[in-house]
Amino acid sequence: METVTPTPESQPATGKGRILIIDNDPERANSLICILEKSRYKVAAPVRLQDGVAKQVALVKPDIILIGVDFPGHTVLSWVASLHESYPCPTVMFSKDERSGTIQAATRAGVSAYAVGELTVARVKTIIESAVARFNEFQALQQELEKTKTNLAERKIIERAKELVAKQRGCNESQAYQILRKMAMNRRKRLAEISQDVLSVADVLTTKS
Repeated sequence: METVTPTPESQPATGKGRILIIDNDPERANSLICILEKSRYKVAAPVRLQDGVAKQVALVKPDIILIGVDFPGHTVLSWVASLHESYPCPTVMFSKDERSGTIQAATRAGVSAYAVGELTVARVKTIIESAVARFNEFQALQQELEKTKTNLAERKIIERAKELVAKQRGCNESQAYQILRKMAMNRRKRLAEISQDVLSVADVLTTKS
């Protein structure tokens, strides 16, 4: 599924995030709108929880999504997970279901904060800020994990290329590393990129047609 990344243009002049409310309960949606406007958030027109709403989310490009659903079942949570995959952003779910299993399932689906109870200006503001902080922390951890995976994969490529060069040139691995490093500098490429080039050429030369 294609991922849509929130753009800087969606940020309002007040510095607070643009919020989209997804809720089939007009009373709750209107209450949230009043609360958010008092907190100086920019609120997009609310939409109903139904098929096709993902396209509306992509058009609105919200910085924060609030989802209102009294008792989120498997179908709703699967939809939330799909939405989070295609459009990751801080997401708050307002519900009446206090069961720990439901809260855990919502969290696994990508909900940053799950709230049950009275809606007040101070409480909603705190919940949203907590959701944003948790989402940002999770994103930072994910980026660090991806960076670690990339670094590990690149080290393996460099090691394989170094062994190949050492074998072909009849030198030790330290000398092979310096050869790769010089090639990378001369061609203005990263060491991992030049190592991959070496491996690709070797694969072509050794593969029988």
